[in-house]
Amino acid sequence: MKTRYRPEIDGLRAVAVLSVVVFHAFPSALPGGFVGVDIFFVISGYVIKRLLDAEWRAAGSIDILAFYARRVRRIFPALILTIVTTLAASMLLLDGTAEMQAVANSAAASLLFAANWYFQQHTGGYFDPLTDRLPLLHLWSLGVEEQFYMFWPLALAFILRRRPAMLFKVMLATAGASALLAVVLCVIDPNMAFYMMPARFWELALGGLIAIGPRDTAHPCRMAIGGIALVLVALCMPTQRLQAMNVVIAAAGAGLLLRAVHAEADLGAVGRSLRSRPAIWFGLISFSLYLWHWPLLALARTMNPGGTPIRIRLAICLVSVGFAWISFRFIESPFRKPNPATPNGKLLFAGVFATSALAYASVVIAGEIAIPMHRDNPLAAATAQDYPADPLRCHHGTLDSVDDFPRAECTYRGWRGGPERVVIWGDSRAYAWQPLAHALADRLGTPAVSFTRDSCPPAIDFDNGNGLSSSSSCRAFNAHAAQSLNASDTVVMVAMWPGDPDERDFKKKLGFTLAQVSPRVRHIVLLGPTPILRDAVPACIAAKAPEACAITRAAFAAQSERTGHALAELAARFANVEYVDPAGFFCDARTCPALKDGYGLYWDAHHIASRAARAFASEYLDRAP
Repeated sequence: MKTRYRPEIDGLRAVAVLSVVVFHAFPSALPGGFVGVDIFFVISGYVIKRLLDAEWRAAGSIDILAFYARRVRRIFPALILTIVTTLAASMLLLDGTAEMQAVANSAAASLLFAANWYFQQHTGGYFDPLTDRLPLLHLWSLGVEEQFYMFWPLALAFILRRRPAMLFKVMLATAGASALLAVVLCVIDPNMAFYMMPARFWELALGGLIAIGPRDTAHPCRMAIGGIALVLVALCMPTQRLQAMNVVIAAAGAGLLLRAVHAEADLGAVGRSLRSRPAIWFGLISFSLYLWHWPLLALARTMNPGGTPIRIRLAICLVSVGFAWISFRFIESPFRKPNPATPNGKLLFAGVFATSALAYASVVIAGEIAIPMHRDNPLAAATAQDYPADPLRCHHGTLDSVDDFPRAECTYRGWRGGPERVVIWGDSRAYAWQPLAHALADRLGTPAVSFTRDSCPPAIDFDNGNGLSSSSSCRAFNAHAAQSLNASDTVVMVAMWPGDPDERDFKKKLGFTLAQVSPRVRHIVLLGPTPILRDAVPACIAAKAPEACAITRAAFAAQSERTGHALAELAARFANVEYVDPAGFFCDARTCPALKDGYGLYWDAHHIASRAARAFASEYLDRAP
């Protein structure tokens, strides 16, 4: 069912996509540009609900198969082309099998419209500095949108068939519940609030509510001016710390603009700008431009350790526009046209089969045929693999059950479940520091065991903010670890400590943990922060530019000074707790480098390489009484 074309909507799409592209390429130039995705959500909710509402009014029903067939024609061709091309390029450019397998897994999740779930579990957050090397990260938003459309037309058809008069109230109540959930999650779990569809539902529902609302409105021109003003405020807000506020303002601005468009009135200067030929052109290619720009930027990032030069980022933006036009002209447009000879059911089955088969193939094949960029650089290859053995069997991931705690594979010197004389306890950084625990065990002549879990600092009852299920598992993991420390000689506690030690009461909970544990062990070592470099060390070594990874000592102080002071203060409260600051080993007076004495200090940008951990352990034990 066709509806009247309003070019202002394509103009608003142009604002959304160009905001995202500028933010990704030049984040300091448009600090709030990430809200372009939120503008897309509101537009999508409006356009789709408007189409479905028009179909219901004309036919008295909604053809669900036809709706999903339209989504297949609209989304699948350009998406599949982008993902397959990205996989092929990644095989040539990324640093070996492990990194390539991560891309393959994200490709599979994206093809199954579950990229938001994947990245929510496998990244430190969308704004984490290391995510700029993930070429399919941007497809999280497509996962949110398509999950919405998997159930919304069904729910809509059911409501219209049973209680059509209740539709607006149901949509309003559901949107309100979603907004409330988003507020709660922003406080207790910002990562989940960002990625999960239920917390984003209100944005899509906002567009839908406008689509079924009355068309007449007072002062549409003023409404359009107010809407574009709010959008600009959200785009230009200076800090991501106000991320939730950016999103609300941007969604409100997009809603006001769409409400003015919905009135089918002239929108004055705002309307003329949104109807301009450049705005409409960028709006038409917006989906393809969104698909192409980020993989090109992310892959360029892998080729430029330490940061992609401005001229290259500008060139990539221009190339992305060219790719987007080609994709729109020769992929999107031809496939959008329905073929009467192909039933909707067959088209839907073909689309689901194709994406499922490609998802399976990407996971099975892609990781096995990567061509490592550092294959001719033994130091880069050795550094990339310089971590403790068997992480999948020994170390707990965020989704792993704690039922098998402690894991026997995480032992050293023949531990058999008796008193753990030396324990290292913490997150993935603690896993990287295992050689220090082993060196202590060798000195004492006792067994050692590792209690380590991703994104789980060693603090009792601490909510790590990585998802409700993983947070509860983290609390259970730490409870098990704390109960298992009786009769231990030495406990090493280490983590990627929060930059703000007062965040989510972390300092208070770590102090409580030390008070609980210190009476039951002889010696506790609180190991201080280590640098987060500008890029993965193997990539810098492979590019023969290790200095591109390094940061200044002043930059490290900005990363860690508050945390170091908080840890030292906590240690001073207990006679048997020692604070150990490793900064002197990893940094000199001016620089925190990627290499030391001819070896790599980290196997990525911040996890300590095993050789570095052993060398530090030797220095530490030489100083010990």
